[in-house]
Amino acid sequence: MAVIFTALGSLFATGGAAAGAATAGAATAGAAATGLSLSGLLQGIATVGGVMASIAAGNAEADAANAAAIDAETEQMIETLKGVERRSSIAEDMRDALGAQDVAYAASGVDLSFGTAAQARTDAFREADLALTMDVGDTQSRLNRLQERAANYRSAAKRAKSLGLIQGLIGFGQTTA
Repeated sequence: MAVIFTALGSLFATGGAAAGAATAGAATAGAAATGLSLSGLLQGIATVGGVMASIAAGNAEADAANAAAIDAETEQMIETLKGVERRSSIAEDMRDALGAQDVAYAASGVDLSFGTAAQARTDAFREADLALTMDVGDTQSRLNRLQERAANYRSAAKRAKSLGLIQGLIGFGQTTA
């Protein structure tokens, strides 16, 4: 309707001032008819900004949790290497101990194939096997803990992303209601 008045006003107006006034009046009437105002427009921009900020905060938290999960996975590889190193060290210590025992028994003239020397050798192997078994168990326990930590971080990342989206939508719903 404002468009009709603007057109009629420009037909009957006797100058640019009247036409300009009619056009301005039509624009104001058009904005009022559609419900647009500067405060409404700013409120809409703020709403969209709030939604985007909530989603961005959720994504940032998810990125941090994913980075922590990657760190935990990297620690798994490092722990595996440390376990191999520890077991190699145990085996080397066992060989050194057996060599020292053999030298000591041989120097004293004892036959290494039976008796106390053979029993000492068996005991050394048993202790080394026990130490290796315990280290494998400890390493596996650490790896499982790190694997669980990585999974928990990944789960937290998914929750953070979802929560950011939900908070954004709730903020949008509260503003538009």
